[in-house]
Amino acid sequence: MSRTSSIDRPRVRFSLRWKITLPFMFLALMLALAATVIVNRVLGEAEEVRFLRQLADSGQQAADEVVRIEERLLEIERAIANTEGVASAVALNDSEALRERVLSLVFNTGVDVAVVLDREGTSLLTVRKSSPDAPQGDYLVLRGEGYYKDWLFVQLVLLSDFFQEEEEDPIGVKQAGMQKILIGEDQEEGVLFVAGPLVDEQGTILGAVLVGEYLDTLVGHLSADARAQVSIYSSDNNQLLSSTFDSEETWDPPGLTLPQELIEAAKSPSVEEPPYREIGVAGQIYGDVLTPLIVRHGTTELGMLSISLLKVEGTDLAYQKYMENAVMVIRVGAVALVLIVLTGLVISNTITRPLVDIADASTQVAFGNLDTQVIARGSDEVGVLAQTFNSMVAGLREGAIYRDLLGRTVTPEVRDELRTAIDTGGLLLEGQTAKASILFADLQGFTTMAETADPEDVMRTLNDYFSGVVPIITRHGGVVNKFDGDAIMAFFGILPFRVPPQVSALQATHAAMEILDYVKGVNERRSTDWLPALEVGIGVSTGTVIAGGIGSKDRLHYTVLGDTVNTSQRIQQITRVSESGRIVISEDTYKFLANTRKQFEFGRRGRAQLRGKRREVMVYEVTGRWNRLVDCSDIQERSKTQWEGWQEVE
Repeated sequence: MSRTSSIDRPRVRFSLRWKITLPFMFLALMLALAATVIVNRVLGEAEEVRFLRQLADSGQQAADEVVRIEERLLEIERAIANTEGVASAVALNDSEALRERVLSLVFNTGVDVAVVLDREGTSLLTVRKSSPDAPQGDYLVLRGEGYYKDWLFVQLVLLSDFFQEEEEDPIGVKQAGMQKILIGEDQEEGVLFVAGPLVDEQGTILGAVLVGEYLDTLVGHLSADARAQVSIYSSDNNQLLSSTFDSEETWDPPGLTLPQELIEAAKSPSVEEPPYREIGVAGQIYGDVLTPLIVRHGTTELGMLSISLLKVEGTDLAYQKYMENAVMVIRVGAVALVLIVLTGLVISNTITRPLVDIADASTQVAFGNLDTQVIARGSDEVGVLAQTFNSMVAGLREGAIYRDLLGRTVTPEVRDELRTAIDTGGLLLEGQTAKASILFADLQGFTTMAETADPEDVMRTLNDYFSGVVPIITRHGGVVNKFDGDAIMAFFGILPFRVPPQVSALQATHAAMEILDYVKGVNERRSTDWLPALEVGIGVSTGTVIAGGIGSKDRLHYTVLGDTVNTSQRIQQITRVSESGRIVISEDTYKFLANTRKQFEFGRRGRAQLRGKRREVMVYEVTGRWNRLVDCSDIQERSKTQWEGWQEVE
């Protein structure tokens, strides 16, 4: 028997299994008793609540349908106003030309009423159905009607300043209104209109276009969508304008009139639920809610909508439902009691079993067995505890190799990637192909400067330079891969997660511009101390690379390899030539920038023969940008503080 297997755990006196199960059993009993006590009250109110909720839903559906109908009418109004030749026909008062251009559009859309007005508000063309229930295509064509100019919403359209209104009002000068029109000798029909201006190319208002739907047709659409009876009342005298109730049905009070308190409640924004009432129609009782008839994105109230549902259930039927539901609740309660007890046992076993495993494993670790691991089941707290335990043991097992490998010489993104490889049992990181952007920056002429400068000054200058450049690269989504003297290489688009090459190219180019801005600030501070200015050249290339770890069991290095890496370094060397620019990008980077090129200013471009390349490559000079990708003010402030601290040391 092994040493660890002979270790005795402390005895469990009261298992968590029963600590979890017993409260479940007690809770089940309490729930059953509570359900028996409140079932009468709940079931008594449930039917009324369901009915009111259904009524409120019907009212909301009717209001939404009003919005959809208004949008459809607006689309037809725009189609008429934007039809070629309509504006010129109105300008010439040519009704026949209007007829040729508008009539087919009205027939195709099936709209009830369409009117084209001149600047004075007189109709040059009126096309309307002879009645709300007229068959499709039965239209009357009229002209010379002058009563439209007396309507307020028409006056607002004809007298408005078109461009000013478009800027101040998101709806523009489009208006809506509800009016009655005479369709026979003594027959009037209510119509919901939307109206918009008719303008020429200079923005001068020539007239107006009105498109409308009969209220009888409107309430039919609302009733079908809301599955309820719908009535519309006027806003001025609360008079009934149209309803889906048959005209032969007898209305009993209070169905004839709208009580003022209900109207005020419907218009009050503080009332959460629409006002409810009961009305009698033909000996039947209807539940009825009121809601304002609002158009123009909630800015214009035209009247009141009444939505009614029939209350069909009597006292006997409600009592019968109550008894059925009561029996059902008792049965469900009994089944729930059994299920709760079984669930409690299953949950308690699920919790206690991994806890026992963790307790045994902890005992083995306490006696030095660092090869111990527990199975992590699930993603709950116990599963997290098991994962944390395994991570703790892995950390102890890694020991010195992890500290040597994942020290402060690599960035946090690389450190996390390497640690994942060790945790999963891999010694080397498997190489992965990816499209990424490589940035290579080098201080030009620094080697010559370092020959005559004090080594401490050289180190201080490099630290000042890198302390600003590294955060800039990190903030732009890049990862610093290596330092090579006064040069730095970084990659974008691989860690901590993959991004498309279009994104990595944009990040790398913005990072290059930010580095130039940072170096300018450093040079301003150096100039005050009569120190030579730093000159940096940056090359950016985008393409396919291999990313992974190379090395041995004792020493790993995460890096990126490929022609793209070599190209970025060779492109950077172009900047050493005078008048070549400080930032040069490859042709692939330029292509991947795509639509984001407008964020930058580009200078010269041309083909260059790079060292080690057989063919010339196309390169582009980046001379400026119009906006930043990220705000790096905190990085600059941090670097400025470090520079001032070093000056005090000197």
